[in-house]
Amino acid sequence: MKKKLMFIYAHPDDETFASGGTIARYARLSDCEIVLFCATRGEAGKTGNPPLCTREELGEVRSRELEGAAAVLGIDRVILRDYGDGRLAEVPFRQLVDEIAHQIRLEAPHAVVTFPPHGISGHPDHQVIQRATHEALAGMDDELKIPLYYTVVPESDSNTPGVHTTPLAEVTHRIDVAPFRKEIMNALQQHRTQHLSIQRVFPGVWEGDWKNLRRTEYYQIVNAPAGITGTELI
Repeated sequence: MKKKLMFIYAHPDDETFASGGTIARYARLSDCEIVLFCATRGEAGKTGNPPLCTREELGEVRSRELEGAAAVLGIDRVILRDYGDGRLAEVPFRQLVDEIAHQIRLEAPHAVVTFPPHGISGHPDHQVIQRATHEALAGMDDELKIPLYYTVVPESDSNTPGVHTTPLAEVTHRIDVAPFRKEIMNALQQHRTQHLSIQRVFPGVWEGDWKNLRRTEYYQIVNAPAGITGTELI
């Protein structure tokens, strides 16, 4: 039976910004399946400069961009919802928790990955999806207890302004993504409307330079069921 990793994020491009190398690494294992739950269509994001679409078209365009990035990274299944970009805090919290819990039960992953409480960038949607994912897993029956990981940026590893970091002592897992930097770059380039953010966070990627991309992605295990050991997420 294949192992399954489930990533739960708020917007199209979160998957690549936060965990692109990890996704590509595990997706290329013959015994691993990758599922992504994305809560919004990203319609409150940028349209590009010059604009690549109208504001009204952006949600549909970003949905297609997500499909392209998922194909590059090797994601097997994307569960895309339309809860409202920038408005997750307005969604009844229990509704969001129940939806995530339902999808987790359907998928039965071996581990779940989401944002840490501060959301890395501090985006309110990131913070809401973290709380809802944590609550969904906390409410599972004992026999369904699933490891939860936060994708984190160690305080010693960030030069990007506005990024919330995690103390190095709280980092529990380090995933070598150096062999997958081209895949990270190619996936980022699928999110064409977001090229301004990509250029700011990942200089050179838009010009095809992947050599300065991160070589390691970091995680913090939150709930470690009995028997969880080692350096792998699953």
